[in-house]
Amino acid sequence: MTSPSANKVTSAPPQEPDPNSDVSIARLKAILKSEPECVKTVNRQGELIDLNPAGLNMVGATDVDQVRGMHLSMMVDAKDWPKYERNMNAVFRGETLRWQFRCNSPCGEQRWMEQTAGPVRLEDNPNIISEMVAITRDITEKKLSEGQLVTAKENAERASAAKTKFLANMSHEIRTPMNGILGTVDMLSETPLTDRQQEMLSIIQQSSESLLRILNDILDLSKVEAGRIELAKTGFRVKEQMQELQRLHSANASKKGLALKITGCEHMKAERYGDPIRVIQILNNLLDNAIKFTSKGSVTGKFQCSSCYAGTGNQTENDAARVHFIITDSGIGMTEEQTSRVFEPFSQADTTTTRRYGGTGLGLTIAKTLTDLMQGTIEVESEIGRGTQFDIALTLPTLDATNNAPYKTDAGGDPTTAPDNNTPPVRILAVEDGEVNRLVLSHILKKLNTEVSMVHDGKQAIEAFKQDSFDLILMDIHMPVMDGIEATAEIRSIEKQRGSQETPIAAVTASVTDAEVDHYKTLGFSHCIAKPTEPARIREVINSIRS
Repeated sequence: MTSPSANKVTSAPPQEPDPNSDVSIARLKAILKSEPECVKTVNRQGELIDLNPAGLNMVGATDVDQVRGMHLSMMVDAKDWPKYERNMNAVFRGETLRWQFRCNSPCGEQRWMEQTAGPVRLEDNPNIISEMVAITRDITEKKLSEGQLVTAKENAERASAAKTKFLANMSHEIRTPMNGILGTVDMLSETPLTDRQQEMLSIIQQSSESLLRILNDILDLSKVEAGRIELAKTGFRVKEQMQELQRLHSANASKKGLALKITGCEHMKAERYGDPIRVIQILNNLLDNAIKFTSKGSVTGKFQCSSCYAGTGNQTENDAARVHFIITDSGIGMTEEQTSRVFEPFSQADTTTTRRYGGTGLGLTIAKTLTDLMQGTIEVESEIGRGTQFDIALTLPTLDATNNAPYKTDAGGDPTTAPDNNTPPVRILAVEDGEVNRLVLSHILKKLNTEVSMVHDGKQAIEAFKQDSFDLILMDIHMPVMDGIEATAEIRSIEKQRGSQETPIAAVTASVTDAEVDHYKTLGFSHCIAKPTEPARIREVINSIRS
């Protein structure tokens, strides 16, 4: 009988390959020969000991004997050698490092290299580091690409800065005369006029306001592209916005014989949380377009919470938060192709549309961008000759007893409310160099229970401030002799010397980009009033200092 163990096969434990065997050495040589990157060994003096074929090719040699003993400083660019030498010394202290450097190729061309280097220790005494082994690869193309990207980025930033500066200058140059035009129109409207004169005055006013809307659209698009639009978080009622929209657009609709009706479900009475200014900006743009492109019929706005929109009676918390704004018109409509690009900048249905109806083609682009910023949706349905419908859905949570979101109110109260004539007049120092703008400003301030001292430049403003005290200073920014920024700095310095309380100073200016308004705050201004100057805004500032 055969023993059970007779057929048992036993295997010996695997043998570790001898690194000093001819087979192992041949294998290592084969690996180094086929390695596409440069592999080199260097002694403690920084001299080459060995190079693989890729390394020989990199330095323009055919045999290692041609370069053995060569000092690395002869290959590394002089500007990078100090760093290279520090890193090499660190490797001989036992570190493994990666770094980049420039070297000079055999043909004289400078190349960028990236190198990973580590220590080689003696086998019989690991504490002794005899050599450095390094793998070096050419990254010149990568560096060139990075350089091109940096250059492109710098060029784009310069172009953006130039564009911002241009828009700021254009804003100032256009708003300044517009302030005079709209202010003079307002004053003229209060004088006795014939029906024909009133009609012509109305045309001037509408044309001026249209030009101002175009300017605002272009500035808003610039803010969008620069990512500078920030959303406010405040309490508001959609019901009040509905009434404001009806008031704003009724006149234009009436002139075209259109029926304008804006309605809302019962849940629109609730206080909501979001950015009311941007919400009404979206709806203004859509209603402007609807009226512009409708010659007969009607324009409607229907504002509903999600449950009413869906026609269900069960309202959940999410239904209450989601609000749909549906703007529908019976206008010219659009083709499917036109609908697909309606939100693109400067896009209108075709060139005849631009000639016939005017506009920049930016309103819907801005509406779409603002909707996206609010994480909402905007959808459009249209048919040629049958009209267009826009459906905007935004999340505007309701404010209730369990909601801690703040409900902001204007500290100055309703800016459209006239001041109580029993209150003492506000003493104002108005600083304005333009004759027409002084006339407009004086006209506005006369209606607001104020006592006004008017001067022409910053130097006169400082002298007036030294001689008298004021409740408010309205300071133009761009003036001859001394501008408003210098004058404000001097006034703040005088107040500091006196130890007196700071006088509210409002920058009254046509330069009102976001960056400029933020800058005014850092310079000591407490308010900013944009030109063209709106009486309601001045009244708002006055009310704020009365409170």
